Amino acid sequence: MLKGLVPILDPGHGGIIGGKYQTSGKRSPNWDQGIIYEGAANRWIVNGVMALMDQLDLPYFNICPELRDVSLEARVRRANAIQVEHPNSYVLSIHHNAGGGTGFEGFTSKGDTPSDPVADRFLAQLEKDFPDETPRFDYYSDGDRDKEVSYRILTGTSGRAVLLELGFMDHRNDYKRILNPKVQRRRIRSLVYCISALYYGSL
Repeated sequence: MLKGLVPILDPGHGGIIGGKYQTSGKRSPNWDQGIIYEGAANRWIVNGVMALMDQLDLPYFNICPELRDVSLEARVRRANAIQVEHPNSYVLSIHHNAGGGTGFEGFTSKGDTPSDPVADRFLAQLEKDFPDETPRFDYYSDGDRDKEVSYRILTGTSGRAVLLELGFMDHRNDYKRILNPKVQRRRIRSLVYCISALYYGSL
């Protein structure tokens, strides 16, 4: 049973400073509700997660409190420094996708690693809480839900690391859901439920 695990939250990419988005690309089309800037949308979720965790007195770390676009190498160094002191921690990197697909998915580094069961728990919870969304899972390579890739935030960190993509900014239905405050709150509650369960060992 996984227990006592503490998230290292990573809101992927930069935010908005003085009305200017800090990351090139990484945005939706300019549709009827305007442009989704991924780094800002990531922070909507991560900030909501932190606020709810504060209310529940749950521990966490945030490796990117800045709004500027902190480099991947800096994020990896920060995560590794935390994981040395707190080996029970895991990186939870929050993103939104693009590329013409739809739905949510999760990633870990390649091979059978301690990150796999953590990712599988989050993806199972999202699948349960969002039955109206498309789960993009990979059961075929190793039997669990996560996909395996060589993203730096996953391969460069010394401990467990999971990256979640919570919808496609360039898919019209996903676009509307990403911008919907009710869906945002549901997403935050789902993530915090799983974070809590991984901490208390109740899954």
